[in-house]
Amino acid sequence: MTLLEAHNLRRVLNDNAVLDGISLRVGPGEIVGLVGPNGAGKSTLVRAMLGQTRLESGRVLLDGRDIAGISARERARLVAYVPQRTPDGFPVSVFDACLLGRTPYMGMSPGACDIALVEEVLEKLNLSSLAFRSLDALSGGERQRVMLARALSQQTPLIVLDEPTSALDIGNQLFSLRFLADQVRERGVGILVAIHDLALAARFSNRIALLHRGQLIAEGPWQHALTQETIRATYGVDAEFGELNGAPVIAPFEMERQGGA
Repeated sequence: MTLLEAHNLRRVLNDNAVLDGISLRVGPGEIVGLVGPNGAGKSTLVRAMLGQTRLESGRVLLDGRDIAGISARERARLVAYVPQRTPDGFPVSVFDACLLGRTPYMGMSPGACDIALVEEVLEKLNLSSLAFRSLDALSGGERQRVMLARALSQQTPLIVLDEPTSALDIGNQLFSLRFLADQVRERGVGILVAIHDLALAARFSNRIALLHRGQLIAEGPWQHALTQETIRATYGVDAEFGELNGAPVIAPFEMERQGGA
């Protein structure tokens, strides 16, 4: 079973192929880490796989159906999205922002089960103390955690995240990614996450998809996708690999300094 499938996606912008024949799938019970340098096409691919970007060719299937034929309300029951940037000028409380994640299931007003679920998510993500703060009054990292809480409140089988830890400190990065991994283990959700940190991607992903200049360079377990050769070709740096307390360590360094003092 596959939750989300992209087949031969091509997107051209200013005569450049931002996506060039990319195929990728996300199944239940797995985290697929989408990595690559700036401008590789990660965010464009994420939006394309959500049906938010015009394509020159290719097809996206959500729950086995062409995403273009699925209504917005039904999509919201199938996939939750955490964007790279939280929009400004959104003066609602943290609780109400998360309650928006229940919109696909609600009538005119939230029910007791909707309210209880949001309370539970906020508590598990250590956000209860912020519940009645305005979203506009929060730091970038706090807002990013709230957007994660809103996505989890949707209770969808699939979650798609674009750089969900970019504004978080290292403690909250680990906490948030561990929480997502727990959702995969406990609920069997599928997750597609675009992320810059290669070590975090390797640690928490079941599969890595490495993008470069709009193409899928490598895909598979991190040991296969992230090698000295693929990192050198995509990032222009060398890397050393190791392990610490069972977690992968990927240390990049400039190629011209190799063997230097």
